[in-house]
Amino acid sequence: MSAAIKVKLVSKKHVKQFALDMAKTRAHKFTRVGGQFFLQCEANLKDYIRNYVHRLPSKGKTIN
Repeated sequence: MSAAIKVKLVSKKHVKQFALDMAKTRAHKFTRVGGQFFLQCEANLKDYIRNYVHRLPSKGKTIN
């Protein structure tokens, strides 16, 4: 399990671009994305995958 913790699942470049694109509709212009945001995105994705896989039925070979 410890090896899975160190794996990076998201590209910082793509997360940054997506976040800044989403921020374009706001009145205040955002130009930077903080490091804590990346860590939170990574943690949320890992938690989602962990929970999703845990809910799957015990038989079967494909994660859909």
